[in-house]
Order: sequence, then structure tokens, then C-alpha cells
Amino acid sequence: MGSIESHNMYENFYGDEIDDLTDVEFIECVFDGVIFEDIHITRSRFENCKFKGCKFNGTVFHDTAIINSSFRFSRFFSTDFKTCKLTGSSFIDTDISLIEIDGGDWSYTDLSQQNFSNKTFNNVDFSGSDFSFTNFQKSTVKECSFIQSRIYETNFIGADIRSSTFDGNIAQIIMRKTKIDLEQAVLIANGHGGNYTP
Repeated sequence: MGSIESHNMYENFYGDEIDDLTDVEFIECVFDGVIFEDIHITRSRFENCKFKGCKFNGTVFHDTAIINSSFRFSRFFSTDFKTCKLTGSSFIDTDISLIEIDGGDWSYTDLSQQNFSNKTFNNVDFSGSDFSFTNFQKSTVKECSFIQSRIYETNFIGADIRSSTFDGNIAQIIMRKTKIDLEQAVLIANGHGGNYTP
């Protein structure tokens, strides 16, 4: 593998095995079949990058930004994202059900058709993200924002969403035995033509 500089632009990486990355920047780079397994990626930035067929098993991302980037046919197993920013990124034909998200900014991210059942999310900004056909069944979602998120056939059956912020889109979620707070109950009532009166 060629050497990785602190600032990398318009570079292509094919089938390489990447070591730990700290304070590294990649702009409009392509990663094809690259192995990022069992490494730490810290305070780094990927912007307008493309990941295809990459492996992120056992990878820990910490305080890292992955902006307007796409992941296709990539593998994530036991992967941690700690206070990371994924704004505008997408996961296409890529299963991320086995990742852990600890805080951070995941706004305007394509998270459609993902399976997040039985997971825990705290203090994550999901504003404007696409959750079409996404499964949050029996998950715990605390202090998260879903403002302006796309909610379509999104499953929150048995989930605990108390303290998370929604707008009128909450009336579109699939729920049964879902734990909600008063503010959310009012939004749901309004969305179905009700009028909450204390």
C-alpha cells in the first residue's frame, strides 16, 4: 500500500489493508475492497468519498467525520461510532445492524431498510435522515432527534422512544406497546385529527 499522508485528495485505494488513522483527511477518495478491520480511526475526516466492498469489522471510529460519502456492498461487524458525524452519507446494499452508535450527528443520512432492533441510541441527531422501512423494534432511543426525518413503514413496535424529539412524522411510525412521553402523545393525537386539551 502506498503511504497515507495527513491530507489526501483524489486518491484511489484498492485492496489495501489500513492501519490506525489519527488526524488524517481524505477528500474525494475511492476505497475499493479496502480492509479497515480491527483498527481505530480517530479525529479524521472523509468527505465525498466512496467505499465499495470494504470491511470494517471490529473498527472503532472516534470523533471522526464521514461527510457526503457512500458505502456500497461493505461489511460492518462489531463496529463502533463514538461521537462521529455522518451527515449526508449513505449505506447502499450494506447491512449496518451490527454497529453501535454512541452520540454524534447522523443527520440527512440514508438509513433506510436497516435493522436496528434491540439496540440502544443516546443523544444522536438523526434530523432529516431517511428511515423508510427501517426497524427499531424493541430498541431504546433516548434524547435523539428525528426532526424532518423521512418516516415510512418505520417500525417502533415495543420500542422506548421517550425523550426523543419528533415532529408530525411521529404519527407515521408503526407502533404497538411503544413507550412514549406526553409531548409525543400530543403530536400523535394532532397527526390523527385529535386536539389535546389538558
